[in-house]
Amino acid sequence: MDYEDIDELEADIYSKNYKTPQQVQSHLFNVVYNRNWKEYLNSIEWDGLWLRHDTEEEKQLKIEKQQQRELMMSPFAKWF
Repeated sequence: MDYEDIDELEADIYSKNYKTPQQVQSHLFNVVYNRNWKEYLNSIEWDGLWLRHDTEEEKQLKIEKQQQRELMMSPFAKWF
């Protein structure tokens, strides 16, 4: 195999002889959890930060920052 024709990432895979993240997840689903998608999804550690709701102070602060940004980016900013 000529490594000059292969991009760096692909050459790295061939040289280190390891599995890609997709291959790892496929192996987990097919072999470890025996294609049971409920157990597989329960095994994943999900990031719940996006579920957190803003407090009233944080909402108001975001609104004020958005309004300030809109005023600064407005074509009429020099008259405000």
